[in-house]
Amino acid sequence: MRSRGANPLAFGVLGVLATAFTAVVVIASLAGEKDVELPAGPGTAPVATRSAAPQQTGDSEVTTPDFTPPEKLNLGSLGDAEITPVAAKRNAAGRSTAVDLRQMRRSDTAARLKRNPLYGTGLMRPTSCRAPRPSTRPREMLSYLNAVTDCLDRAWSAKFSQAGALFLPARRVYWSRQGRGPCGTYPDANASAYYCPSNRGMYIGLSHVIEQSGDLDPAANHVPYMTVLAHEYAHHVQSMAGIGGAWWWEVSDRSRAAQDSHSRRSELQAQCLAGAFARTVRVPLGVTNARWQEVLRTEYGRGDDQNGGARRDHGSGERYAAWLDHGWKYARIAYCNTWSVGPSDVS
Repeated sequence: MRSRGANPLAFGVLGVLATAFTAVVVIASLAGEKDVELPAGPGTAPVATRSAAPQQTGDSEVTTPDFTPPEKLNLGSLGDAEITPVAAKRNAAGRSTAVDLRQMRRSDTAARLKRNPLYGTGLMRPTSCRAPRPSTRPREMLSYLNAVTDCLDRAWSAKFSQAGALFLPARRVYWSRQGRGPCGTYPDANASAYYCPSNRGMYIGLSHVIEQSGDLDPAANHVPYMTVLAHEYAHHVQSMAGIGGAWWWEVSDRSRAAQDSHSRRSELQAQCLAGAFARTVRVPLGVTNARWQEVLRTEYGRGDDQNGGARRDHGSGERYAAWLDHGWKYARIAYCNTWSVGPSDVS
């Protein structure tokens, strides 16, 4: 997550994924898949109205974007049933083992992005989740983040199990003092939260995340902080699904513009996956409509066109909020396939 009004964050991905995902094992079951690309959702992708531009008000920076309600989705022959779970491998003892989707040949990257077995797991079911209400106190924020991360572990572990794929939980680095990890030092002036694929680490500053979220009171509305956490966890999901390594392999030796284009697809997919998770815990964690609208307002403000940064690697405010809301509305993993939509849908 990058701060509102700050420059974009390179989430520890560029330069790291090139070495973090160098395995050359072929997943034979993917080779026989049909050459289909799933649409990401109604039509092609979530669409916001032209009137979504924020207006200044006395008590907030922007108003919530007014998104056009999507039509009921009918994927037909391109439904997520077309993507089947991978065939389990067997070890020397004859026992089945989950397939590690991070392992691939470079020629497999397009399939891993557009026809990932994770897309075939369908709807994210409600997740049992209990978490204490956070506050500005680091200890209470830590308890909240750990509790919600437990829920994220369960939700995504179930999805990977459905896909027949290996899943390892993310490592938690929820810090209150400065430090250094494989992806650099923290705190970072431009980010209070980021994911480091080289050690599967989620880095979140317990006070820093509040400061860089416009000092939103977590006791009054914890959902924006849950969304930040779910977004970073979504990058871990992408990493374990081979998506993180695949997109960087495709553009590591190409222009900055090509890298930024793929980065936007990655970030917007993470937004959609975060929205899908939020939907699964809306009842136990009290994700009300009013709280969700506040999240959309906040996320709109994180867009490339909202923060004055030169890079265009996360998506416009309109798209950043729309893809999050798209995941919330449908909670189906296949509908978060940002790799199969046109450039305008991930602008």
